[in-house]
Amino acid sequence: MADLTDAIREAVQNGIDSPGSSRVLVSISPERSIILDDGAGVDLESTEGRRNLSVLGAGSKQRADDETIGEWGIGKGAIIAKGAVRIWSHDIALCFDYRDRRDSGPWADVSGRDGHLVDAEHHLEGMLVEIDHYEDEVPDPDSYRWRRYVRDLRKRFAYVQSRTGVSVVINGEPVDKGDPLKAVADSPHPSLTRETEDAILALEYTPHEGLDIYSNGLYVTTKREYGLGGVVVSKGNLTLNFARNDIQSGCDRWQRIDDALEQTRDDLYGEVSDDRLTAESREVMIEAMASESSDEQWAERKLFQLATESRISLKEIQATRKIGWVDGAQKGADKLVERGYVVLDTSDAATQRLRDLATDGDTSIAVPETFDVGEQAESEGVWTGYHRIEDESQLNADQQRYLRFARVLASELGIERDVYYGEASADAWTDGRTYIVITDSAVTSRQRAVWMHDLYLVVLHEAAHETSSRDRPSHGHHFESTYRSLVEEPDNRSSFAGLVQQVVDEGFESVFEEYEVGL
Repeated sequence: MADLTDAIREAVQNGIDSPGSSRVLVSISPERSIILDDGAGVDLESTEGRRNLSVLGAGSKQRADDETIGEWGIGKGAIIAKGAVRIWSHDIALCFDYRDRRDSGPWADVSGRDGHLVDAEHHLEGMLVEIDHYEDEVPDPDSYRWRRYVRDLRKRFAYVQSRTGVSVVINGEPVDKGDPLKAVADSPHPSLTRETEDAILALEYTPHEGLDIYSNGLYVTTKREYGLGGVVVSKGNLTLNFARNDIQSGCDRWQRIDDALEQTRDDLYGEVSDDRLTAESREVMIEAMASESSDEQWAERKLFQLATESRISLKEIQATRKIGWVDGAQKGADKLVERGYVVLDTSDAATQRLRDLATDGDTSIAVPETFDVGEQAESEGVWTGYHRIEDESQLNADQQRYLRFARVLASELGIERDVYYGEASADAWTDGRTYIVITDSAVTSRQRAVWMHDLYLVVLHEAAHETSSRDRPSHGHHFESTYRSLVEEPDNRSSFAGLVQQVVDEGFESVFEEYEVGL
């Protein structure tokens, strides 16, 4: 749905398009908006003039006419929905009060979408559009939304003057950003500019900002699928949707611009080192590689992530006999990479996209056969599945806190087993007699209340095992009965609640000192 800035945009567009216009002044406040141009104005006493300003869909402009950027019929509908409107040109004013909210001033006898002609206070060259805002169409003037309204309105006309020669001034400040070819001249990032018959392209490597698209100088939308920042200003109108916030499919001019844009983007990527490429940019590059008849263009760029978080190129991947895939950290995967194996980490979006495309029969990207990372790690002896960390000083601060709290729990709950920290895909394991080993996955959140309860359940779970819980532990009826009784035991629940309250009151260090648990 169109907002107030859409309505103002429509009025400003018509001021820009008015024959002889050189400047459009805009005053916007929470109460009203006023748009004044110095063009030829409109003969509101003529049948055509009244029709073009009164009938929805009527207008004197053609969408394909590159000499104009607006269409009156669409604009009038957006304008009269936002407030009581007065359109004043020469000696006559045309007034609207679409919602019949006003009972005084020029709108006293006006209602609905039909305009009412009144004599103007004095002669006015050009045209003035006044929108007396309906209250529910304007955000709170003290809110961030109001500030965003004004900011967004300025952005809409940033390159109009470069295309039309008409200046736009909003609340006393010109909005013109000058020559779009100079838009990235002072950018600290890699940048390129190109000019074609259809557009001016000023691109910079700021993928997070997106690419601002302007139709004949008028802002339309920001596109992020190119993995770039900067501006594209078309030389002539693009075919836009009804809301003027996107480009319609089938727009021939945009298709030509898009072709030039992709080539310029490729050239710009060539100036960005591999280590500066973001995951979004690498995804764009992979999509481009998959869409081409050959994947040679960026085959030597290091676009894909190994399990060690280092990068590797498609050429290097294709040169190996077999590859492995992991989704995030998998024990032994990094050790395999250190031994020369190619293990790709699909938690990286670009690497996941490679895997998707490699299994798509319609693309030209091929990768070697795969191996099972876990099996290969075990056969190489770099991972046995369960590993206790001997040097507890290697643990980070969170891990040390989890371990010490688990030791306090074991003591408080009367579990006569030593507690250690380890690495495994399981939450924890035990030999069933003398020790329990917890892992990172034992906790599901860094929130204190959550992870303390996680460890309470995990420690009791392992205490319920009377035999080793490695590999395929028994979770039969006897185990379930033992575990349930431990969890529901009133003394255990009371001890845990008291321990949690003690931590809240005194802090972890005080509790750890009292129970004499260290590393």
